[in-house]
Amino acid sequence: MAKEKRNDIEIVTDSDFVYVQKDEHIHDKKFQTKPTTFFKDAMKRFVKNKSSVVAAGILAALILMAIIVPVADRNDITTNSMDMQYLPPKWFSGDMGGFMDGTGYVEHVVLDPHEKDAEGNYRLPSDSSYKENAIIGKIEATETFADELSDGVKKYGKNGDIAIANVGTTDRVTFDWSCSSPAGLVSPSVSFGKEEAVSYSANIDLEPTKNSIVADLGEEGEFYAYLVFSFSHSGTDYLVSLTDPINLAVAETGRIACDDVVATIEAEEEIANLGLTTYSGKLGILLGIPEDQGHSVQTLYLKSTEASASVSDISKASFNNATRALTLIENLSADAYSRYQTAKLGIYHSQVTYGAFRYDYYKAVFGSVDYDDPKPVYQSKKYSGYDVDQFIARGWMTYEWGTGENLGTFALTEEGKIYCPIREITAQRVVKPSMLVPEGFSEVTANISYYRQLAYEGRIPDYTPPMYFFGTDRNGLDFFKVVFSGLLVSLGLGLLSSAINIVIGLIWGAIAGYFGGWVDLIMERLVEILGGMPWIVMMTLIVLLTGSNSFWIFLLALCITGWIGISGVTRSQFYRYKGREYVLASRTLGASDARLIFKHILPNAIGTIVTSAVLMIPSVIFTEANIAYLLPGTMQLSGSFGVTLSNAQADLRQYPFLIVSASIVMILIMISFNLFGNGLRDAFNPSLKGSDE
Repeated sequence: MAKEKRNDIEIVTDSDFVYVQKDEHIHDKKFQTKPTTFFKDAMKRFVKNKSSVVAAGILAALILMAIIVPVADRNDITTNSMDMQYLPPKWFSGDMGGFMDGTGYVEHVVLDPHEKDAEGNYRLPSDSSYKENAIIGKIEATETFADELSDGVKKYGKNGDIAIANVGTTDRVTFDWSCSSPAGLVSPSVSFGKEEAVSYSANIDLEPTKNSIVADLGEEGEFYAYLVFSFSHSGTDYLVSLTDPINLAVAETGRIACDDVVATIEAEEEIANLGLTTYSGKLGILLGIPEDQGHSVQTLYLKSTEASASVSDISKASFNNATRALTLIENLSADAYSRYQTAKLGIYHSQVTYGAFRYDYYKAVFGSVDYDDPKPVYQSKKYSGYDVDQFIARGWMTYEWGTGENLGTFALTEEGKIYCPIREITAQRVVKPSMLVPEGFSEVTANISYYRQLAYEGRIPDYTPPMYFFGTDRNGLDFFKVVFSGLLVSLGLGLLSSAINIVIGLIWGAIAGYFGGWVDLIMERLVEILGGMPWIVMMTLIVLLTGSNSFWIFLLALCITGWIGISGVTRSQFYRYKGREYVLASRTLGASDARLIFKHILPNAIGTIVTSAVLMIPSVIFTEANIAYLLPGTMQLSGSFGVTLSNAQADLRQYPFLIVSASIVMILIMISFNLFGNGLRDAFNPSLKGSDE
């Protein structure tokens, strides 16, 4: 149909339009997004914070372990096992080269230089505290010097110098018998005739002696050594100088030897007039400094020297092994030298052979695992005939008793190789009934597998060698279980006290911040009075007044002032939000105070409050740990994580693995709570609602 034209322009009319209805119903278009709630939106933002999610996972794992480990780990942590103390961490049963496999590298073990096997390899001394069959590989031996007289050095050291130090007096130690506190080394009693030629020598190691002098007196100082002979006659003490005083500060030779000096005894007229034909007394070396030098600690070093005496009785006043001589002195042997008054004796450069090796601590304690171990480690134990009958009844072994002390026939069954503590019977004793012993008795002495004995006694869960992930503590307890048992106590204390403090703090801070004015003024003054007393003082007073340091007393002490921090944060947040427009609009529409507080103000302030509340839990754990460390004994919460850390700290230098493992758990707790709290703060921040960032 031709369209109407007007002035060559087509005119659009109503007939050109056609009404078309696409849908049967007309309505608004559906929303593409789903409705959400405040907490769903908060969770969405929290999940996007990866560090907070990881922290939440670590926290959940630690809390679950604190609950599960004390139940699932069946090792006893109530009975001390001193034979199992300080075992290193063990995670792997195989040889991992010393990494978490229960082995450790042992150094500085004194060896007997004469103890070697057929191949010339060093062996441990028979009296060593280490067990040779628990050594992995060979012993690496090194001959060196020792300056401390330990038990091993006393037994197996040789030669060296005796160090004589003058200590413990402010008197001037000069060559004067009237001096109240001379110092030196005095020989056993000796006797010789008046006409006999006597030779007595003392070798002084000059280099360390002069170093001692320079350190104490300076380069210009003077320090003298005297060889003397002392004896008593008719109630009078006599002291004879055998040589001129030796000024060690100016001596330049490497060693000073003083020989043939006793011949000068008769030179003193007073001595000669005594008319003695025999002299009985003590030889000695005394130390001295001029009075104008003042007091200082000086040390004289006497080298080992061969005995040199023309009279046999004087030979015992000499020594050719300084270490041996000093050992006799330490043991107060009658035929040895002894210290004189203020002298302090020590050893210098004793020749010692030290060994180093890798050591299997678990095998040393618990014994061999395999029945056919070529280097078994056993302990010796006596069993009564009743015990032997019990093992036989269980089908673990057979034993045909011998007569008297004659060994019977012993054999382990296949099951016994797994479970029976006895590995070998070494002795037996059978006593027949008699008038003195009507019952009679029988017993055996056996080499045993100790961990099987522990399992038989019920001290370890099963018949497998124990593995302690964190090692054992000073009481031989499984430190892994001790740590998480303590963590459970401390977490329970932290969670419960935090929950109580949060409730009290929120209510107190909300009321003070919302109403303000004189209400806030009064409440804040009360808070200042309560918070003015140091917490540790309050804690001490509560424990002393109640006479208890139980869990509930600690909880009470933590809750008396613990809510003040939360109340302060809550109060400041209420002052921040209560004047906002949406709050005023709600009040205009008739909203109640409770609705304004809990519906409009608190949700907006919850982010900062949650962060403070979450960090309160590790703060409680740290507080309890500080109390356990600063106020041990009655102020400690028994079995808590703080007590565990405090006990482990005492072993920090020698057994650092204890404090390291416990500290790692503490670090994870602290960091995880911190990151988790920051994630909650951002998640509950109303200004970020609906944000994808």
